[in-house]
Amino acid sequence: MSIKKKDIFLLADSVVDLRFIYEILKKKHNVTWVFYYKKNISQAKDLGVLDKNIIFLNNKNILFLVKKILQFPLNKLFGYSKINHEKELLRNIKKIDLKFKPDLWITDTAGILSKINTEKKKATFIHSVPYKKFFLNKNTLCYDYVFIPGDYHLNRILNFYHDKKKELRKKLIISPSPKIIPYIKQKNFFLKKSEFFKKYSLDNSRETVVLATTHNAFYNNRFLPKNFGSEAGALEELCQRITSNNLNLIIKLHHYHHHKFSDKKFSFIKNFKNIHIFKPNKNFDSLHSEEVFFHSDIVITDTSGVGPICCYLGKKMIFLEPDQPFDWHSSDIEKNMRPGFIIKNKEDIYKALAKYKTTPLLFDKDRKDFTNSIFKYYNDGSLSIIDKVVDEILNK
Repeated sequence: MSIKKKDIFLLADSVVDLRFIYEILKKKHNVTWVFYYKKNISQAKDLGVLDKNIIFLNNKNILFLVKKILQFPLNKLFGYSKINHEKELLRNIKKIDLKFKPDLWITDTAGILSKINTEKKKATFIHSVPYKKFFLNKNTLCYDYVFIPGDYHLNRILNFYHDKKKELRKKLIISPSPKIIPYIKQKNFFLKKSEFFKKYSLDNSRETVVLATTHNAFYNNRFLPKNFGSEAGALEELCQRITSNNLNLIIKLHHYHHHKFSDKKFSFIKNFKNIHIFKPNKNFDSLHSEEVFFHSDIVITDTSGVGPICCYLGKKMIFLEPDQPFDWHSSDIEKNMRPGFIIKNKEDIYKALAKYKTTPLLFDKDRKDFTNSIFKYYNDGSLSIIDKVVDEILNK
């Protein structure tokens, strides 16, 4: 007697963070992707996802890519409502939930699905492990289950919401982080370093610095601190001084910032050799993001999840201090947990780079201690934990 497969819906801001979760779950369950960014569709298909397992919510109406899912006109079930606002997006996700009643929703972000009372259970893998307030955000309390990377976050959350400890202990699940899984699964499949340098037009005799900041660590959504002055001027100086010190530079900004490079004041970048601007897809991460960090040597970041991931990868770290009023009290990871140089002005960046050149093992033990504190699981065998936990959730 065959056991009926369970239905799991993945509400995905990005294919990147749930793709390996999908690979684990699809072996035993019916897994459907729900997207609200169109370009995710092609990446899902690259993973072998069939049309019948993709639901797309575009900015004009709700669209099911395969009519096999829906055997009657769309307008009789959903109408052709505009999804120009979050309210409409939430309304249409709720309609999907009512129609299909999946046994479990899983999302890579917490905000959207936290606002919907689903018919059955819902869980979140937070899409980043940053210093800012993600895991400590109140929206995580709205989930039946929250997957967290290790004991540090468990204790941080329990202490922050000390009056909800009993409730939280039932829903917090320590598992391999989706941010770590790509490096566990793909470490033997990345480009060879020589091929990487060729692809990005870099000098393979140099170490590579990556500038990778988030979108909201600095004043007025800048990608560099306010006291650095003009972003274009500060970036030009960075390009000049980094490349003149026999280093490559990859500029990998948050996708919310990428539009800035269309301004002619950034046109100077094309005049530099050994610099590459990483161009992500418009609304989400790229499946190729990992190789940039995998092959980098030094990473300049801020409160982004890039920091913890690159500590895990053993990269030499430079942390830019966030602008006020960043709240360290409610940040997921405390400010003293930054194993690298903490920079408050431009000139100190170059001092840090020089120090790493003469003392390459600086902060090495601190990074390892940090990694062991933040991430509990590191190997391929640990991925079975996700399969086991999801089965337990579905059978409760």
